[in-house]
Formats: sequence, structure tokens, C-alpha cells
Amino acid sequence: MEYWKVLIADDEFIIRDGIMSSVNWSDFNMEVVAEAEDGEEAVDLAIRHEIDVLLIDLNMPIMNGITAMKKIKNQLHDCRMVVISGYDDFQYAQEAIRLQVEDYLLKPVNPNQLTGILGEVQQQLDQQRQEENYLQQASTQVKKNHKQLRNRFFLDWMTENLGEEEVKNQLQFLELPRSAPQSLIVMKWLDGEVEHHFFSEQERKQQLKAIEELLEQDMKEYGHAIFLEDTHWISILIWEQTPADLVLHLEEFIKKELAQHVYAKQIDVQYSNIPSKYAEVKQELNKYMQFSPLVKQSIQYIRQHYRDSHLTLESIAESLHVSTVYLSKMIKQDLGVSYVKLVTQIRLQAAKNLLKTTDLSIREIAEQVGYDSQHYFSTAFRKSIGMTPKQYKHQL
Repeated sequence: MEYWKVLIADDEFIIRDGIMSSVNWSDFNMEVVAEAEDGEEAVDLAIRHEIDVLLIDLNMPIMNGITAMKKIKNQLHDCRMVVISGYDDFQYAQEAIRLQVEDYLLKPVNPNQLTGILGEVQQQLDQQRQEENYLQQASTQVKKNHKQLRNRFFLDWMTENLGEEEVKNQLQFLELPRSAPQSLIVMKWLDGEVEHHFFSEQERKQQLKAIEELLEQDMKEYGHAIFLEDTHWISILIWEQTPADLVLHLEEFIKKELAQHVYAKQIDVQYSNIPSKYAEVKQELNKYMQFSPLVKQSIQYIRQHYRDSHLTLESIAESLHVSTVYLSKMIKQDLGVSYVKLVTQIRLQAAKNLLKTTDLSIREIAEQVGYDSQHYFSTAFRKSIGMTPKQYKHQL
């Protein structure tokens, strides 16, 4: 075991030598690494050797013992100090107590008294080392299981098991911002529940892990945290503004890189509503899973092509090789809204994201979400949202 390092500081050689020879230092797991004959030298040697124990006289040349102790304590906060002085002075004793010295011995030093004090100092140092080792082990364990701890915390948060202050403290502990995230993306791995893929539980976890690692790679420019639930839910809390089409990009990225299909939705959140919003989006994505394959394909096609002002029910039906009548009927049956309403909803959601995240003009936004006419866009926006795009932007 590493020895505790001791410095003896006294301007009289005979005193230093007497202290050195009167103690069997190895009994206390200590080693005298240096001696000093003035206060300035004591400070220099103490800091250079990073000592653990200081035995010091108060009446020394160049710099007195009290000043030297203050300087050493300022640099070596955990250094244990024992005063050995020829002065039985109450004022000196008071100063020493303020510096939290272990004891105040008068010359000539009683060897038994000194060894008793050193025994107590050793106990304190050993206990401190033991506590530091324990904390280091705990810290290592936390780092080792950081991802699991983070995931467990997010799941507890999403199930409303934590108060806001507790959430903030946990975020800080996990080295994440204490401020509220700006948005939440909830993804459902569509193959995660499909039995005919014959995935084992372990294989599902591995697939989900691969998706998570890909998302980490693609999301590194944004302040974010990813967490998983079961074998088919992947969610991302984001602390920064993101592009309006981020969700679509992530879906396509995962499909291209891993040949895996996810369906995702991004929503704005606040501290107070994150758990409820999380539950709502999961419910919405579960509902999506119940739609017919044709309607799912239609939704994905619209999400990919809504910017095209020439997008029509006919063009979608043609790409999916079905009649317009049949497609219109299936959309109405599964979604409860018409094709026109569905396209409007998707376009206006994209418009809201652009109003929130960019400084584009209303005309430019109208064009980017598939409207030839700014007037028609503003009319549709007000009818659906209850205010004009300009009012919505101002409100933000």
C-alpha cells in the first residue's frame, strides 16, 4: 500500500531529528519525505511532494507557521496538520483551531502523545482513502451501466413516476441539460412485433440496438438522448431546434442503412406534458399499425411527396396500382378523413414546423409545403389552426 507522506517543519535540527527518531513511521504506514527549516521552504516542499501529514512549528524564520499552514491548506485541502510549538499561547491555539489542525503539542514533544496522535491521523487518512476508493468504484460502475441507468430513468419519467425537480436532478446526474427538451420523437420499429419474421427475443434486441446506434450517429449534431422501451419503441428527446423533415429523414436513413422500417412522429413538448405526450404518440403509432397496408403506403407516399403542388389522389393511386375510387374509400374508412383532408393535415404540420424553425417568408413556406397560392395556403391554415400563418409566427 502507498505510504502517507509526512513533512516535518522546524527551524531546529535537533527537534526535527528527535521527532524523526522517536517514531517508527512504518507502524502508521507513513514515510517522512522531506524536512523544512523555515516556513517558505515548508510550503514549497509540501506542495512539491503533495504531502498528507504536516508536523510544523509556529515560530519559524522567513514565514511563520500559521501563514505557512494557510498556504499549504489552500493547495492541499486534505492535508492533516499537527502543530508542535514552544509557545503555550491561547492566540496561537485559536488560529490553529481555525485551520482545523489535528492537535497542538508543546515542546518538548512526548513520544507517546505524538504516536497516539499519529495513530488517529492514520485512521482518518485510511478511512478517507477507503471512502474515495468506494466512490471511485461506484463511479466506475455508474459509467459502466450509464446507458442502462439513463434508459431506466427515461422510462420512469415517461410513466410519471418522477417529479419535475427530481427529473432535473437526474438529468444533471446523467450529464444532460436540466432545461426542458424542445421536442420528442417517438419511433415504432414496425418489424419488432411481426411474428412471421421469426425473430428471437435476443435478435429483436440486437436489431433495436443497431437502430439505436445508427440514430446516435445521425443525431450527433443535436443535443439529444435516446431511450428504448420493449423491443419496438425508440424515442429521442431533443434539446435543440431541428429541421422540419428530420423524422422523414431518419425513417429513410434507417431503411437505407439497415433495411429496417420505422414509423415516427415528432412533437413539441414541455416539462409538464412529456409523459402524456409520449403516451399519446405511442397510441397514435399503435393505431397506425392497424391501418391496411394500402393506407400505410398512401400516408408514406404523401409524407414523401407533399411538397409537390401537383400531388393528386390519381398520382398516388397510379403509383400504388389501385383505382382512385378504391384508394379514396380505404383512406376514409381507416382514417375517418378524406384524401384532401389528409394531405392538408400533413402539409400544415410541415408549415408549422417551418414557421417555428426558420425565417422563411409566408410565400416561401407555402411553396415549400406544396401550395401554389399564398392566399390559398393562408386560408387553409386559418381554417385548420384558427389563426393566420403570420399570427402563428408572432405567437411563437
